[in-house]
Amino acid sequence: MTIEKSSVFAGDFEIRLADKEDASEISRLLQELLTFYGMPLKYQRSFMSHVIENEVFQENSGLKIFIALENSKPLAFLAFSKIFALATCQTSIFIQDLYVERKARNKGIGYALMEALVEYGLENEVTQIDWTADTWNSKAINFYEHITTLQKSDKIYYRLNEEKLSAFLTKQKKTMEK
Repeated sequence: MTIEKSSVFAGDFEIRLADKEDASEISRLLQELLTFYGMPLKYQRSFMSHVIENEVFQENSGLKIFIALENSKPLAFLAFSKIFALATCQTSIFIQDLYVERKARNKGIGYALMEALVEYGLENEVTQIDWTADTWNSKAINFYEHITTLQKSDKIYYRLNEEKLSAFLTKQKKTMEK
């Protein structure tokens, strides 16, 4: 899926589903994303690129990435997964990340990525799209509120991170031994 866009803000740019050849540029954008969030860069870009190429672009990875390019240079991406909701017997999409490099912001590229995702969703019988935003990221919240007014606040988001995964099993084993 390739979409040619023209914006009075951003000029001409292209949005398409990423492929293996985009792994290096996606890893560059991911490093910028991690820096934006103040997270440490655990891996060199070449390693990240290798992992992305060999994991993300496998047939059953479950992750797809839209990439926005201007003059063949990637400026932004939107990573998402299709999810089947068992209870409602419907397919939804969960956005993992949407990132636009700093110098390309406020030019309509993030909106164009969301538009491409909605078009993809409608073509693939998706009934809803979900995502999260950090409470401290007022620019992201403002961006999303211009897209929709429906904010789901009846759910709490939980995560077992790397350190907590083993601790969870250790705690469960101790509980069962009692």
